[in-house]
Amino acid sequence: MREEIINELELLEEVETLEKELVVAAMDALREIGGEDLVQVLLWQADRLDFASAETLSDRVPVEQFLQYRDTAIDFLQASFCATAFQAGQHLLKNLQSDKVEQVKKLIGQFKYSANKLPAIGQAAVLAAKGNPGIVRATMKNKDLLVVTIENCPECRNLQADGPFCYINQGVITEFAEKYLNLQVQTEEVKCSAMGDPACEIEVSIVSYSI
Repeated sequence: MREEIINELELLEEVETLEKELVVAAMDALREIGGEDLVQVLLWQADRLDFASAETLSDRVPVEQFLQYRDTAIDFLQASFCATAFQAGQHLLKNLQSDKVEQVKKLIGQFKYSANKLPAIGQAAVLAAKGNPGIVRATMKNKDLLVVTIENCPECRNLQADGPFCYINQGVITEFAEKYLNLQVQTEEVKCSAMGDPACEIEVSIVSYSI
């Protein structure tokens, strides 16, 4: 009996999971464009997945369940899916848990007197990815251009697309820059695993400073 329990725990540890905040953010973005009815329709079409609200979600959500929900949303929303995914990234930043807010504030403090805030955005992208599948790195290509690289990107997992697809990540970056640094930034994904590239790459540059 003890061996069976250990085997079950080992299997659970092997299952890739996402923080529930990502799923909640995705559902919030859908509610903005179609209300609660749209969320429920998509959940039903995705074979009645067992996350219907933030209250019923466990702290971790299996990646396979999230991808099933994502694929259903892509089929249903078509061209509008990209904008919805971008909004999901923004919601993710707007509704950070208190412990992550403290980490963000500490991060910003480290760059308080820095003239260039792009490295802070890069470190925030790395911080946001912690606890989720994929490896995120941030490097400065030059003093005006940040490159965020995502290996094994969960957003693009098992997708084949003609164009880049990391819209959640771009929403996170854009919202962080505006909310915490008073910056307007431009993001452009120049490589994407959904297009067959070995990793996703998002270039970030500053457009303007908010007043």
